[in-house]
Amino acid sequence: MKTCRVEIVTFTEGERSRFTAVGQIAEHSEGFSAVYPAEEDEARLELAGDTLVMHRRGGSELHARFRTGEAGEFRIGLMEQSGRIPLDTQICTARRTSDGWRVALKYCLRFEGEVRIFRLNIAVNIISEEQ
Repeated sequence: MKTCRVEIVTFTEGERSRFTAVGQIAEHSEGFSAVYPAEEDEARLELAGDTLVMHRRGGSELHARFRTGEAGEFRIGLMEQSGRIPLDTQICTARRTSDGWRVALKYCLRFEGEVRIFRLNIAVNIISEEQ
């Protein structure tokens, strides 16, 4: 395992937000698995080839699978409530860089009567190897 910095910049409806955290990354032949804190929860990004999976466990639950051109669902939970939102992935591309990984993601969530488009730029930068 290596120490990494996860940075997620999200654009939606003219707004921009930025999230960063320090976590751990394990690389493999087709991608990586990164675990990091998100508020009081544990979050995980898993890249395998051209597919990205996001998980979050704790007070807030989240699970989504992204692959270019595929439809799916965005599963969320908070306290005792949970739900599923239809999801269409338009772009999911990843590349290895000299210092880590870059992922470009664009997807639509189809709420009842409304479609929201999200664009994410995800950087997972390797800081150091575990000793």
